[in-house]
Amino acid sequence: MNDRHRALLHLGWLLFLRDFRYRYRQSYLGYLWAVSRVLLGGIPIILVGSHFDLGAGRTPVAYAVYALTGYILWQIFWDSVISPQWIGRRLRKIVAEVPFRLEALLVAAGCYVAFNTSIYMVLLTLAFLIFKVAPPVTLLLGLAVLPLLVLAGLAIGAALVPLTYVYLDFRFGLPFLASALLWTAPIFYVSPEAGILRVINMWNPLTYIIDLPRSWFIAGLSGRDVLFVPCILAFIGLFTVGLRFYYRAMPAAVQTLSRA
Repeated sequence: MNDRHRALLHLGWLLFLRDFRYRYRQSYLGYLWAVSRVLLGGIPIILVGSHFDLGAGRTPVAYAVYALTGYILWQIFWDSVISPQWIGRRLRKIVAEVPFRLEALLVAAGCYVAFNTSIYMVLLTLAFLIFKVAPPVTLLLGLAVLPLLVLAGLAIGAALVPLTYVYLDFRFGLPFLASALLWTAPIFYVSPEAGILRVINMWNPLTYIIDLPRSWFIAGLSGRDVLFVPCILAFIGLFTVGLRFYYRAMPAAVQTLSRA
């Protein structure tokens, strides 16, 4: 790693720290909100899902571990999608007034995702202990692919930053997109054997970059694990395209901020 890359990582880390402290300094619970967000978002659905047999015959305990693991993996992916535009919007005055390497925003977003992921892994470990789940040896494989899951989310998140600077519609529309995407992949449910939902699951790359790592976390190899490779390669290609768009669009987006 050369000095240029070290400087970029250091700047991204400083932007993360500045934004992180500002974000929580006026809240009573402070950093606990980072933990409660995933719990409040996922636990109610998991409790309801166990009563509607979304686990396809699994016991309530087995379904809870299944759904929670899937939801945490989904949340890591979605954090990677939305963190760049979140931190980009909050730092827009600095971006417009102080010249610096704009890639640092993506580094800062990556720091947010890493922080959240560490919390998610603690929650998952507690769930394994509470429900007495013995993770398989493929847990190591699941942990190893988490950075690729982050990269898949950043492939979309990088392109969103300049778009949200110019068009707030993208920012307002993301919660609706999250709700829709959440149910297009088998995160809280087991993929059905037939029907339109089965077709959606089969053609949705999120199925393979979330459902397969979940299996590695809680069950072992699934027999279709090789499908993870082409899906993640597609996201890596998308990341290259999104990064090029980010480099080209950000200067124009910053000028729009300066005129606002």
